Amino acid sequence: MYALYAWGNFIHEVGLDRDAGWLAPALLRGERSVLNDHLTIIDEGPLPIDGPGTLFEVGGERIAGRDLAGRDLTGQEWRVARIRMATDGTREDALRITSEIEDAGDIDVDKDPDSNPVGIGEIVTVWEDQHGQWDLALIRL
Repeated sequence: MYALYAWGNFIHEVGLDRDAGWLAPALLRGERSVLNDHLTIIDEGPLPIDGPGTLFEVGGERIAGRDLAGRDLTGQEWRVARIRMATDGTREDALRITSEIEDAGDIDVDKDPDSNPVGIGEIVTVWEDQHGQWDLALIRL
């Protein structure tokens, strides 16, 4: 099984990494796959999100969205660390998404990365936007 994760300056600069919508139970349980229409990587619609697999930083600890469902985070520091994009779990579906990004240009591809910026699974490929707005990683789980 494969997972595609995204992160970058864009969501931090505009405060989307702390948007209360990330904690919506429907998103964390996987019943909804869109945070909002303004969260995109390319201009072809909103970013499809796998809420249960998205990684959050809560009090210095990295936690999957599924483990936050129903948890009260009042008074705790939290933010989205790595957005798991909604795919069917195949390498081909993840690469379908990244091929759209590569076609848009201005992205560096590392097919033999030395480190795993996500911290789970086995790193396969990393994409880095030359403008520092988005990074992506394909992980084999």
